Amino acid sequence: MPYVRINMVDFKSNEDMLKDMDTLQSNMKSLFPEIRLFISMEASETSNVGIAVYDDKEAADRAVEKRNKHMAGEGFSDNFSHEGKVIAFYAENEKIENLVRVCHHLPPLLPSAK
Repeated sequence: MPYVRINMVDFKSNEDMLKDMDTLQSNMKSLFPEIRLFISMEASETSNVGIAVYDDKEAADRAVEKRNKHMAGEGFSDNFSHEGKVIAFYAENEKIENLVRVCHHLPPLLPSAK
């Protein structure tokens, strides 16, 4: 049964948040190999809400250790999670391919260091 974890993450600064989103966008499958879907929304200048979908609770539980390791670095100030089984799902199939294409080609959020 698909399983979802929703994380509300607070960062020490906007730059820390954008740096983390760039890292996740570029390295999601190597950081979280069992993740099936991830989407993150900017909730404020220094916080985001991330939705992660896994095949089942066991896969989501294995990801917690990886998430904790990822968040042990600098820049994070707090994390709060909700989780549970998926009980409803909708995707507009004819539009999902375009959405995936657009999101996979998001530009970096921070300018490259010179």
